[in-house]
Amino acid sequence: MNPAVTLALGAGAARGLAHIGVLQVLAETGINIGWLAGTSIGALVGALFAAGVDLYELEKLACHLRLKHVADFVLPKEGLVGGEKLRGLLSLLLRGKTFADLYLPFAVVATDLQTGEEVVLKEGPVVDAVLASCAIPGVFRPVRHRGRLLVDGGLVDRVPVRVASELAPAAVVAVDVGPSLKASRLRTLPEITMQAIDIMQEEVMRLKACTADVFIRPAVGEFSPLRLDRGPELIRRGRAAAEAALPAIKEALEKKPAGRKKAAGTGKKERE
Repeated sequence: MNPAVTLALGAGAARGLAHIGVLQVLAETGINIGWLAGTSIGALVGALFAAGVDLYELEKLACHLRLKHVADFVLPKEGLVGGEKLRGLLSLLLRGKTFADLYLPFAVVATDLQTGEEVVLKEGPVVDAVLASCAIPGVFRPVRHRGRLLVDGGLVDRVPVRVASELAPAAVVAVDVGPSLKASRLRTLPEITMQAIDIMQEEVMRLKACTADVFIRPAVGEFSPLRLDRGPELIRRGRAAAEAALPAIKEALEKKPAGRKKAAGTGKKERE
């Protein structure tokens, strides 16, 4: 059994492509990821990692990803985006996997729109859970899941440190891809909605006073949450932040040496 960390991957829409760079560095340096929790884009990237999708193939996909590939705009009733394009992409990558099929224990955070409760999803189809966690109110349609109306988990828990800590008695490494809140361009409804959500999430983070063993904060705050075309730079900044955090992660592993067999399906090959 190798000492392992639990990752908590936070919300941030397009800024969350930095999570790919973080995961690459941890895989390349032999950091064993034993458990994982994700919110919104953190749930999406985390699910693909836990399902065994190759990180460098994922990087190639992210570098060619554009808003048109994931957003099917509809007449606004419950949201501007129906979510079927994103569902199709995730279904192609996850191939019908349930949480039980994943290579490591994984938890997804969503918000119950009717009660305001945090909902932690750990069973059933992974695609449904990820879509719920990514359903930004006013942008994506809410997801109906087991009698609940679910939306973006970032409303209640932008970086799921507590959820991650409950998965195992291991060191928690949290990745925050939050905003700078100094938006230079607020011209469209999605941009205004995302900025409002970012402001709210900052206040929730402050009130929760999240404490992880290691916090990684890639320098991505100035990027618009809608700029999927900045994938290469976001991934590069994720890598840089993870490399800087390696000494702290190794120290945390020594203090909390919880063991777990390395997941065979994740971090498949070295960076080319």
